[in-house]
Amino acid sequence: MSIALRLCLAKKTIFLVAVVLSFLLLGNRTASCDEMTNLLKEIKKIEFTVIRCDEQRADYYRYIEGRIPILISAPHGAKHYHAREGEGYWKKEDAYTSSLAIKLGQLTGAHVLYAKYKAGEDPNSDTRSAYKDFLKSVVREHGIKFVIDLHGASGSQPFKIDVGTMSDAMSESSCPTLRPIIQKAFQGFEEQPFNKRFAAGGCGTITTFVRNDLGIEAAQFEINARYRIVESRSNPSLKAREEDVLDMVGRLERMILDINESL
Repeated sequence: MSIALRLCLAKKTIFLVAVVLSFLLLGNRTASCDEMTNLLKEIKKIEFTVIRCDEQRADYYRYIEGRIPILISAPHGAKHYHAREGEGYWKKEDAYTSSLAIKLGQLTGAHVLYAKYKAGEDPNSDTRSAYKDFLKSVVREHGIKFVIDLHGASGSQPFKIDVGTMSDAMSESSCPTLRPIIQKAFQGFEEQPFNKRFAAGGCGTITTFVRNDLGIEAAQFEINARYRIVESRSNPSLKAREEDVLDMVGRLERMILDINESL
C-alpha cells in the first residue's frame, strides 16, 4: 500500500471518529460507528420506501404521535402544487425532510406530521390547507408547545441552515423564548443561523400560522441539501458527506431535547 493511500485512509478514519464523538457530545448518547452508519441507512430507507413523493393522494400527510410537547412538521417532504397569481405548477419535494422528521421523532419522542404523498395543494404556502387544519388539531389535542417546521434549501445556498423566526425583533419573533437554545445548538456550525433568507414571515407559512393563529412558538428550519441528502432518488451521485448529515441530525436531536427540558 502506498504512503499516499495510507495517509488518505488514516485521515478518513480520524475524521469519522471526530464526527462520532461530536454526535455523542451533542446528543449525550452512547453510540458506535456502526450505529452511525445504521442511522444513515435508516434515514435513506425511510426516504426510498415510505415517502411516495410521485403518488398523488387527497390524504397526503401522515401523523406519528409522540410523548413530548414538540411537533416536527415536514410539509414539503413530497411534491406539491404551488399556485401563484392565478397559475400554478408542481414543485419538487424537499428531499429527506419527511424522513428526517420521522427519524428525529423516533430519537426524541416528538410528535411528527409529514407529507407522505404528492399533494394537490401547498401545505405550507396556502393560507388554508388540510395539512394546517390537521396540525391545528394535533396542537390542541396534545398540548403542543413548540413546532419545528423542516424545509430543504438548495445546495447552492451560502448557509448550512437558515432558521426562520419571522423577525429578529423579539417582539415580532415566532420563538422569542427558545431562540437562545436554538442558537446554542448550532454554535460552531452556523454562528448566526436566523433569518438569513427564509424568515418564514409570509402569511401562509406554517411558522406564521402556528405563532399567530395557534399562539405557540414555532420556527422554520431550512436545511441545505449538502447536510441532508443521504442519497438522491433521481441522481445517485448527488449526496452529502455522511459526517455532515450526522452532524446536522445530532444538533437537531440535542436541540429538541434541550427545548423539551425548558418547556
